[in-house]
Amino acid sequence: MSKLITGGTGYIGAELARLIVERGEEPVLFDVAINRERVAGIEKRVKLVRGDLADYSEVLNVVKNNDVAEIYHLGSVLTGVAEENPWAAFQANVVGTYNVLEAARIFGAKKMMFTSTLGTYGIGFGDVIDDNTIQRPITMYGCGKLYGEGLGRFYNKKFGLDFRSVRFAYMVGWGVRTPNHWAPPMIEDAIMGKKHDCIYATPETAVSLIHVKDAALACLKVLEAPAENIKTTNYNVTGVPQHVSAGELEGILKKRYTKFRVTYQKETLPGVLEQNRMYGRVKRFDDSRAREEWGWRPQYGTPEAIVEQMESEFKQA
Repeated sequence: MSKLITGGTGYIGAELARLIVERGEEPVLFDVAINRERVAGIEKRVKLVRGDLADYSEVLNVVKNNDVAEIYHLGSVLTGVAEENPWAAFQANVVGTYNVLEAARIFGAKKMMFTSTLGTYGIGFGDVIDDNTIQRPITMYGCGKLYGEGLGRFYNKKFGLDFRSVRFAYMVGWGVRTPNHWAPPMIEDAIMGKKHDCIYATPETAVSLIHVKDAALACLKVLEAPAENIKTTNYNVTGVPQHVSAGELEGILKKRYTKFRVTYQKETLPGVLEQNRMYGRVKRFDDSRAREEWGWRPQYGTPEAIVEQMESEFKQA
């Protein structure tokens, strides 16, 4: 019996694979584009399988051929790319999630966890977003992830699949330079002594932060939690619950790097721009249910701790 990670060589998937390998196991990493650099050092201790989540047969095959007992479903098309190509995002994020759930049902996988997003909250929220806040996404990415949350809950009730999911805050980590992720490149440029041109945020843009290593740890912890502890099913999960604005992060970085300078440009993704403006009014992304029900505790719980970790990653690069 083995453990499968979809999106296994992505940012979170590779970190999760390292955690599993450290326990003496050999996870199966399924990815549409294998990134060997991210799994450097553990490549011989994992099984790499190239495949497309939207291809039903490929998903069935990887679960069946590897006698998969537990699935970490991380693979998806991310926010910025999903806005630019919603059709591809639908196939990967919606059809792909259905395919993984069906494979789990057909071949008797015991447990499955799914990674969702704060992007499932789009309009109508107040100062605090918690697990009871109504989810009304306005991006393609958020829509697809909300569908995955609901479908997983259905498979749990209809077929008895032990399903859990984590709804991540804004991802931060060394090398996380994907569209709409403004904080990682800002931190990286400060560490490397470069001027930063911020194209996905204004000084007022604010989000709750989670380091990619904490995200991987949360995936591991939520699936390991005893079934009787999982009462909420789909959980908000973050590292820094209090929202941090781009301007505030700039100020934190300037205290460490006094010569650091930032310029801001108008954001280029209209749907994401609208969402970011609304998040700027939020004070806190509350993940108290995860903390109470399965003992979630981040390793990097302040912006300063995240910056320090990224400094360490830069030295190791």
